[in-house]
Formats: sequence, structure tokens, C-alpha cells
Amino acid sequence: MPRVMLSGSVQQQVGGFGTVEVAGDTAAAVIRALEASYPALRGWIVDERGSLRRHVKLFLGGAAVSLDKPIGPNDELYIVAAISGG
Repeated sequence: MPRVMLSGSVQQQVGGFGTVEVAGDTAAAVIRALEASYPALRGWIVDERGSLRRHVKLFLGGAAVSLDKPIGPNDELYIVAAISGG
């Protein structure tokens, strides 16, 4: 199963876990499985239309990827939420 590496505010929504394993063959499927396992996460990564929120980036193999990127069973998908404030 792919490993999902979480940071910052996203990590807080899954009980503080930094790494979670969930099933999925695309970044979008992995995120849906993550949201199903951790309902408090709904709305933090993708919006109500299913689009990646503009303050969230996905990385696979060190490169930014989109939601339709294929994910292998041994891949690590990083979900990074930008920090903002004043």
C-alpha cells in the first residue's frame, strides 16, 4: 500500500500521525481513502469540487504531482500544506 507522508495542519487532522498507509492507484484515490479513514480531514486537501486546494501541494519522488498521478503500492506521497499568517 502507498505511504502518505503528512505535514503541518494536515497531520493534525489525522491524530498527529506523520505517516499513514492507505490503498489507491492515483493520488486522488489515495486522498479519498485517507479521507474515508480520517473524516476530520475532509475538505483540507481537496475542495467540494474535488480539486486540490491551492495551499496544498502533492509530491512524489521529489516532484510536484497532480491528483491524476498514478501511485504505485511502494510509493510515498507527500502532502504539504502551506503555512500562512500575519
